[in-house]
Amino acid sequence: MRIQRSTLFVQKASVALAISLGLLLGLTVRGADRDQKPLTLIVIELKQHGLAMLLETPEGRHYLIDTGGGGDRDTVAACLTEHHVDQIAGVVISHPHGDHQGGVPAVFERWPVKELIVSPFVRKVPEKLKTSETEFSLGLQKLAEQKGARVTEVWRGSRLEWGADVHVEVLWPPEEPFLTPNPQPHGTYNNNSLVLRVQYKAAVFLLPGDLGNEAAAVLVRESPAKLKAHVVIVPHHGFFGNADFAKAVQAQVAIASCIVDYPDHPTRNVPGIHAVDLFAPMGTGVYVTPWHGTVIVSTDGKHLSVEARKNLELAPLSN
Repeated sequence: MRIQRSTLFVQKASVALAISLGLLLGLTVRGADRDQKPLTLIVIELKQHGLAMLLETPEGRHYLIDTGGGGDRDTVAACLTEHHVDQIAGVVISHPHGDHQGGVPAVFERWPVKELIVSPFVRKVPEKLKTSETEFSLGLQKLAEQKGARVTEVWRGSRLEWGADVHVEVLWPPEEPFLTPNPQPHGTYNNNSLVLRVQYKAAVFLLPGDLGNEAAAVLVRESPAKLKAHVVIVPHHGFFGNADFAKAVQAQVAIASCIVDYPDHPTRNVPGIHAVDLFAPMGTGVYVTPWHGTVIVSTDGKHLSVEARKNLELAPLSN
C-alpha cells in the first residue's frame, strides 16, 4: 500500500486522522481534482452495536445504507445534519435485523425519503423462519408508502443508477431465499443480506451488510471478479471469518462498524480484532469505528482519501 501523506492532529476533544491512498489498477497517487466533487461514503461511529452509512454522490444525492438501531437515531440524525442532508434519495435496508433497520422510523419522521430499497427476502422468508423483525421490516415498507416513498425490491443481478457514473450492482441475495441445511432465523437473515457493489468511475466500494460465511462462499465460487474492490465494509461487523472472501476482495481499505467489546457474547469476541486478523494479512488498511471513530472515504474516481474522526473525552492532567 502506497501512502502519500499522513497527518495526525488534536484539536480540543477531537482527533482526526487523514490518509491519502492511491487506488489499485496502477493509478497514480496525487491530489484529487478540486473542481470535481467526490463520491463520499461515511461509516458512522455508533454508540451501540449496528451499522449506518451515508453515501453522497458527486451530484449531491444522499443514500442512507442501513440506519443502525433505534437507540442510535440521534447519532445518525447528527451525521445527516452535519452533512446538510435535506432530502434522502434512498434508504437501503440490507436485511431485517434491528441493528440495521431499527433507525428507519426516525429517519422517515425527520427527512423526506424518495425510495426504500429492500430485497424480496422479508416477503418470501419461510413461515418457520419468520420473527418479529420480519414483521417490523414489512411494517417499514408500509410506513414508506404512507410517507410517499416508493418501495423497490432488488436482488442478485439488479442494477441501480445513483447518478452520473455511479453504478450500483446487487451481487446478493438471489430472488428466492438462500437456505442452508437446518436453517435458523439469525444466520438465515445474515446469509440473505444485500451485497451492493458501488462503482464510481474506476473506484469500487463493496457493501455486504451482515453477509454470512456460507453465502460469502457462494460469491467467492461464482463471482470472484465482482468482489474485487478498493473499499469494503467488513461483513457482520467483524464477526466473519471467510479468508477466501478477503482474498477475493483485495481491498485497500476495510471498515468494521462495531463496539469495543461484547461481554455477553459466548466467546467474548472483539470483532475489530477479527477484522484486522482477516484483512490486514492481505495488505488491507483496517479501520474499526470504536477505535478510529467515524470513517469518511472520498474518491474522485481516480484517487482515494480516508479520514477517521474520533471524539475523545480528555481527562484533566493529574497534579
